[in-house]
Amino acid sequence: MLLQALWAPASILMLSVVVARLRRADGLWSLLRFLGGAAGAFFYCRLAGIALPMTVAWRYLFAFALACTTALGWELTEFAIDQVAGTSLQEGRVDTMSDLMLSVCGAALFLAFAAITSWKAPAAR
Repeated sequence: MLLQALWAPASILMLSVVVARLRRADGLWSLLRFLGGAAGAFFYCRLAGIALPMTVAWRYLFAFALACTTALGWELTEFAIDQVAGTSLQEGRVDTMSDLMLSVCGAALFLAFAAITSWKAPAAR
Protein backbone atom coordinates (compact mmCIF):
# COMPACT_ATOMS: atom_id res chain seq x y z
CA MET A 1 0.00 0.00 0.00
CA LEU A 2 2.92 2.33 0.64
CA LEU A 3 3.89 2.08 -3.04
CA GLN A 4 0.60 3.80 -3.91
CA ALA A 5 1.95 6.87 -2.15
CA LEU A 6 5.70 6.58 -2.72
CA TRP A 7 5.86 6.37 -6.51
CA ALA A 8 5.55 10.14 -7.11
CA PRO A 9 8.42 11.38 -4.92
CA ALA A 10 10.58 8.43 -5.98
CA SER A 11 9.99 9.36 -9.63
CA ILE A 12 11.01 12.98 -9.02
CA LEU A 13 14.14 11.84 -7.20
CA MET A 14 15.11 9.55 -10.08
CA LEU A 15 14.37 12.29 -12.60
CA SER A 16 16.63 14.64 -10.62
CA VAL A 17 19.49 12.16 -10.91
CA VAL A 18 18.99 12.05 -14.67
CA VAL A 19 18.77 15.86 -14.96
CA ALA A 20 21.93 16.28 -12.87
CA ARG A 21 23.85 14.44 -15.59
CA LEU A 22 22.64 16.74 -18.38
CA ARG A 23 24.92 19.51 -19.59
CA ARG A 24 22.22 22.17 -19.90
CA ALA A 25 19.99 21.35 -16.95
CA ASP A 26 19.78 24.84 -15.42
CA GLY A 27 16.26 25.51 -16.68
CA LEU A 28 14.90 22.21 -15.37
CA TRP A 29 15.73 22.59 -11.68
CA SER A 30 12.90 25.03 -11.02
CA LEU A 31 10.42 22.66 -12.62
CA LEU A 32 11.79 19.79 -10.55
CA ARG A 33 11.42 21.81 -7.33
CA PHE A 34 7.81 22.59 -8.23
CA LEU A 35 7.07 18.97 -9.13
CA GLY A 36 8.88 17.83 -5.99
CA GLY A 37 6.54 19.90 -3.84
CA ALA A 38 3.54 18.45 -5.66
CA ALA A 39 4.93 14.92 -5.33
CA GLY A 40 5.53 15.42 -1.61
CA ALA A 41 1.96 16.66 -1.10
CA PHE A 42 0.66 13.68 -3.11
CA PHE A 43 2.72 11.29 -0.97
CA TYR A 44 1.55 12.72 2.35
CA CYS A 45 -2.07 13.03 1.21
CA ARG A 46 -2.10 9.41 0.05
CA LEU A 47 -0.30 8.26 3.18
CA ALA A 48 -2.81 10.02 5.40
CA GLY A 49 -5.66 8.51 3.40
CA ILE A 50 -4.22 5.03 3.83
CA ALA A 51 -2.94 5.11 7.40
CA LEU A 52 -4.76 7.82 9.33
CA PRO A 53 -8.49 8.16 9.84
CA MET A 54 -9.11 11.90 9.39
CA THR A 55 -11.45 14.18 7.52
CA VAL A 56 -10.55 15.33 4.02
CA ALA A 57 -9.81 18.89 5.16
CA TRP A 58 -7.41 17.68 7.85
CA ARG A 59 -5.78 15.31 5.37
CA TYR A 60 -5.04 18.21 3.00
CA LEU A 61 -3.75 20.38 5.83
CA PHE A 62 -1.59 17.50 7.08
CA ALA A 63 -0.19 16.90 3.58
CA PHE A 64 0.55 20.59 3.04
CA ALA A 65 2.31 20.97 6.39
CA LEU A 66 4.48 17.89 5.84
CA ALA A 67 5.28 18.83 2.22
CA CYS A 68 6.47 22.26 3.45
CA THR A 69 8.45 20.61 6.24
CA THR A 70 10.07 18.26 3.73
CA ALA A 71 11.07 21.20 1.49
CA LEU A 72 12.61 22.95 4.49
CA GLY A 73 14.41 19.77 5.52
CA TRP A 74 15.80 19.41 1.99
CA GLU A 75 17.19 22.96 2.06
CA LEU A 76 18.65 22.46 5.55
CA THR A 77 20.34 19.29 4.32
CA GLU A 78 21.82 21.15 1.34
CA PHE A 79 23.11 23.81 3.73
CA ALA A 80 24.65 21.20 6.03
CA ILE A 81 26.34 19.41 3.13
CA ASP A 82 27.73 22.73 1.87
CA GLN A 83 29.16 23.48 5.31
CA VAL A 84 30.64 20.05 5.96
CA ALA A 85 31.84 19.08 2.49
CA GLY A 86 32.65 22.53 1.13
CA THR A 87 30.30 22.12 -1.84
CA SER A 88 28.03 24.76 -3.36
CA LEU A 89 24.63 23.11 -3.59
CA GLN A 90 23.06 26.36 -2.45
CA GLU A 91 23.96 29.31 -4.62
CA GLY A 92 22.73 31.95 -2.18
CA ARG A 93 19.63 33.29 -0.48
CA VAL A 94 17.69 33.81 -3.70
CA ASP A 95 18.34 30.23 -4.77
CA THR A 96 17.28 28.85 -1.40
CA MET A 97 14.16 30.99 -1.12
CA SER A 98 13.08 30.31 -4.70
CA ASP A 99 13.52 26.57 -4.09
CA LEU A 100 11.33 26.80 -0.99
CA MET A 101 8.70 28.92 -2.74
CA LEU A 102 8.54 26.60 -5.75
CA SER A 103 8.15 23.55 -3.51
CA VAL A 104 5.41 25.20 -1.45
CA CYS A 105 3.60 26.40 -4.58
CA GLY A 106 3.80 22.91 -6.09
CA ALA A 107 2.31 21.40 -2.95
CA ALA A 108 -0.43 24.03 -2.71
CA LEU A 109 -1.37 23.76 -6.38
CA PHE A 110 -1.53 19.97 -6.27
CA LEU A 111 -3.70 19.98 -3.15
CA ALA A 112 -5.98 22.70 -4.54
CA PHE A 113 -6.39 20.73 -7.77
CA ALA A 114 -7.03 17.51 -5.81
CA ALA A 115 -9.64 19.24 -3.64
CA ILE A 116 -11.41 20.83 -6.58
CA THR A 117 -11.50 17.69 -8.70
CA SER A 118 -12.63 15.47 -5.82
CA TRP A 119 -15.42 17.81 -4.71
CA LYS A 120 -18.88 16.56 -5.54
CA ALA A 121 -21.95 18.72 -5.60
CA PRO A 122 -24.69 17.64 -3.21
CA ALA A 123 -27.34 15.53 -4.85
CA ALA A 124 -30.51 17.38 -5.88
CA ARG A 125 -33.59 16.51 -3.88
